Amino acid sequence: MKILIASDSYKQINGVSNSVNLLVQGLREAGHEVKVLALSETMKSYKDGDDYFAASVDALIYPDMRVTVTLKEEYLEELVKWHPDIAHIQTEFSAKLLAMKVVRQCGIPYVMTSHTNYEEYFKSQKINATLARGIIMSFERIVYGNADTLIVPSEKIRELVEEYKVKCPVVVIPTGIELQNHPRMTEDKANLLSRYGVENNGRVLVSVSRISREKNIDELIDYMPALLKRDPAITLLIVGGGPHLDNLREKVEKRKLSDNVKFTGMIPAEEVFKYYQLGDIFVSASTFETQGLTYVEALANRLPLVCREDKCLINIIAEGENGFTYTDEAGYVEHIMTILNDHELAERMGQESLRKSRAFSKEVFISTVEHLYEDIIARRESVEVKADEE
Repeated sequence: MKILIASDSYKQINGVSNSVNLLVQGLREAGHEVKVLALSETMKSYKDGDDYFAASVDALIYPDMRVTVTLKEEYLEELVKWHPDIAHIQTEFSAKLLAMKVVRQCGIPYVMTSHTNYEEYFKSQKINATLARGIIMSFERIVYGNADTLIVPSEKIRELVEEYKVKCPVVVIPTGIELQNHPRMTEDKANLLSRYGVENNGRVLVSVSRISREKNIDELIDYMPALLKRDPAITLLIVGGGPHLDNLREKVEKRKLSDNVKFTGMIPAEEVFKYYQLGDIFVSASTFETQGLTYVEALANRLPLVCREDKCLINIIAEGENGFTYTDEAGYVEHIMTILNDHELAERMGQESLRKSRAFSKEVFISTVEHLYEDIIARRESVEVKADEE
């Protein structure tokens, strides 16, 4: 197949970009001809092999978000002349507008993927919930309504899209990960922990994410005093970088928690698996996720999970088998202490997490998307043949 992938976020460090990068790589490895239409990080359009980048500027309304200025006409003409069989649009914004020019001129089907829970984002920004829902509902009906299919990464987002009454067909396809990129760590764990002032005999809760306000990492810090009353040797290790990092550092200092809350800052992608394995438990307070690739990575690194209750965890956490969900501080503390105080339970949970991770492999992800493309193209061709016969 000839497949056009369009995304505002490509070859960057964030969850959406990771998902797009994995899809492009996997489809190319499977022998498909894939071209990418994305945004440049400058005001200059350029081409890198089969990747086309449109000039863009900082959007200023969301960290790292950019909007297109323009794409060289010759590049659009190249893509139209190439005539893809299908387009897969991974954004509701700039790259979509450019990709739709190719879709319309070529008369091809297109698939979209919903990566962001905008309702939760607006909530995190203290915007009126009723107003936000009305705006988002109208927006998503318009943006997704004419797609041949909308891919969502979890049942949580499928239910939300159905509440919005989006008209196009909706399918759940969780983004996969490369399981081989999460081997068992071979270097000395104690040495790595010591970089952050953590004793090897301490007990470590690890949080891995982009450090932004909507991830609700503040809550994990707020719950630390209650945990420390039960066990003063517990450390919360916060892995990642982002726009809210300085605020969290300041909060930890003000609350005099610096001995028990540590920050690693940004870690190279190829090293992140080691940081999961520094933890005894993976923790998250986010309800912002559409799927949460860090949850899947925690599974692959054999960790029990304790996460704030959220529908995106339905196929991630089997309650009591590989972790727990919580709704309040008391539940969070109790679940953490249950796992930390029962070594055999922690081991069983880790093994169950590893088993569950196999359903989220890159191979499963790519194969499922391939079959969807084939079905959509076949349906379009069938309709066109029938129309010709009539």
